[in-house]
Amino acid sequence: MQEKNKQKLGSFVALLLVIGLWQVRETVVSISPIFDNAIIYLFSSLFVGIFIGLFVSSLIPGKKKQNSRKNTSSKEKTKTKQTTAFAKKDTNNMRTHSLLHKDSEILTLPFNELTWRDFERLCYLYYKAKSTNPRETSNGADGGVDLIIFNKHHKTDIAIQIKHYQKGKQITVKEIRELNTAKRNHKCILAEFITTSTYTNAALIEASKFKITCRDKHWVENKILRWRDEAAAKTRS
Repeated sequence: MQEKNKQKLGSFVALLLVIGLWQVRETVVSISPIFDNAIIYLFSSLFVGIFIGLFVSSLIPGKKKQNSRKNTSSKEKTKTKQTTAFAKKDTNNMRTHSLLHKDSEILTLPFNELTWRDFERLCYLYYKAKSTNPRETSNGADGGVDLIIFNKHHKTDIAIQIKHYQKGKQITVKEIRELNTAKRNHKCILAEFITTSTYTNAALIEASKFKITCRDKHWVENKILRWRDEAAAKTRS
């Protein structure tokens, strides 16, 4: 209710009380003779009427408060919907990002559409074609090794870590040290790091100390992607 209407209602209630009290004046005077004086009784009636009228009008919620509650409720609902929408979007992005396509699709899809799991699988297919007896680990869950291949020249296993990074994100010392720890867990002396990006200078120095061969985006383009094009052509023919 608007403030103006609340005031009118309060005044109306006060007026009714004053009229009602005046009608029962004789009864009130018989109980309390002090109200035998008409002026005292009139002012007392007005005071009681105004007080109760104000009290009644204060109990009625104003229009502003109701609108405020509605607006707050509406904002909360909107916020909840937005949060739910963002959560669904993030979930869908995660699913898409971790999707693993079929081998035939990995060979033919545009490279920028391959997920990180696709790229790991592509590296596996590449080494398999090179007869290095590649063995996949549990999706790198062991802490850094995605593949293990056999090096015929050194006659030993090589632990391989694979990172499909976007442009601008480099491999740092942190990732090199993680691979060094992981290769020892697999009892490998040698290791390779393959990435679609590049390495920081500090990472290259660290890799040299740990006998880790670093393969960057140029190696990927010249070796793996070139082989992929040839393999895809054979599949189509």
